[in-house]
Amino acid sequence: MDSAVGETTAEIAAMTEQLAPRDAVFYYDETDRHPSTIVAVYVFDCRGAEPLDTAAAVRWAQERAGFAPLFRRRLRRVPFDLDLPYWVPDPAFDIAGHVLVEPAGADWDTVRRRLGEITVARVDLGRPPWMFHFFDRVHGVPGTPGPTTILALKFHHSAVDGVATRELEAQLFSGRTASAAPGGVPWRAPVMGIRAALVFPYRLACFVASLRRAGAARTEVRERAAAGLLDEPLPTRPATRFNRAAGPGRAVDQVTLALSQVKAVCARCAERTTVNDVMLTVVSGALAAYLGEKQETPPDSLAAMVPISMRGIAEWHSANRLGQMAVDLHTDITEPSARLAAIRESVRRERRRNTDPAVLRYAARVETSPAWLLRLAGWARAQRTYAGAGSIPLSNTTISNVPPTGDGMTFRGAPLLRAFGVLPVLDGDGLRHLISSQGDELVITFHVDSAMMPDPERYRELLVQSFRDLVDALG
Repeated sequence: MDSAVGETTAEIAAMTEQLAPRDAVFYYDETDRHPSTIVAVYVFDCRGAEPLDTAAAVRWAQERAGFAPLFRRRLRRVPFDLDLPYWVPDPAFDIAGHVLVEPAGADWDTVRRRLGEITVARVDLGRPPWMFHFFDRVHGVPGTPGPTTILALKFHHSAVDGVATRELEAQLFSGRTASAAPGGVPWRAPVMGIRAALVFPYRLACFVASLRRAGAARTEVRERAAAGLLDEPLPTRPATRFNRAAGPGRAVDQVTLALSQVKAVCARCAERTTVNDVMLTVVSGALAAYLGEKQETPPDSLAAMVPISMRGIAEWHSANRLGQMAVDLHTDITEPSARLAAIRESVRRERRRNTDPAVLRYAARVETSPAWLLRLAGWARAQRTYAGAGSIPLSNTTISNVPPTGDGMTFRGAPLLRAFGVLPVLDGDGLRHLISSQGDELVITFHVDSAMMPDPERYRELLVQSFRDLVDALG
């Protein structure tokens, strides 16, 4: 048992709350081929710990379900999508239905396959949109001293983003408890439909006004770009094998590096260089090398979608407070240190663009977008085809870097050894990376369509080699 168990934290009430438009995008965009999920994975040293069974796992989850309202709320749509959906307390909430203990004693390869399946499976939005998957007595996890307990937390992206997941995990694995109270106010669809019809003219007027403001902001953005004050990303990039429709096969793999070595690379640079700059360069080198070995070197540089936290930059009243940078990976530059310098500058330009007041005003148009428009946009995105496409909008892959985990986290007394995440593979984005760190260990986890990359072990080798090449290039 956790040594701190017995210290109870006041639960956060599961109140009825309307979904924010930025969060509703993940709801309306989701299809079987475009899952909107977040999967965070935690590896604990279970040597000396008692075996985990379903009853113990459910009890552990029950004692912590009061830490966040998302554990006890489900989504309900307004009739005819006259307004955005609502988070409402689930009166039939049963935490046992959200806890799955996988067969004990699995090896690492089996767990990796399951993580890929878990990540792409859609969340059931008819109930609170989350799951705990437990794997006990896992053997063969690289870099661990013995058997481990692995916990995968799966959420729907409309409820939380990666940064908020870090805040939640600090509560879950702190040893404190916060049990959830049962029950909730029943959802009355007819009442909410009438309310939505009454406020529809007001919502429409707000949307029209926001379009006018967005038009003025867009004009200002163009003027600033023409004056050289902003750099707009290229609208398209050459399509690669990873920018096709995703198939049924998946592979999850990862590379671990010493965070101290990565920071040493940053310190060797004359200009301020971040861990994120170095990781983008490592992925760029590996991606270029992999495509080169397949005789598929693209004619121009590739780009990555890189999330940026907008906390402290913009006041967004939503669960998801992340912007999207389209960072040039400069895969056409072969010398590692030169590529790093170019990527560092590209990141700076994209960060400057995403935090520019005019750009933020233009992006704010989504805050008044009506439900029907978001649903239409999601439908249009689902109609996009990738067969034979020579180009892809904005970016070729995703590289997300989440904040490091905190210290002292445990599960039933077992200390945390490693934390990482898995991003779902999507149509048009068949290779996705998530970078995380715990202590002195940095993990690059990639999730890929296995038809697009039948040899993920080779890509893993190229990631390591790309880092070594960068170290050598910097002396």
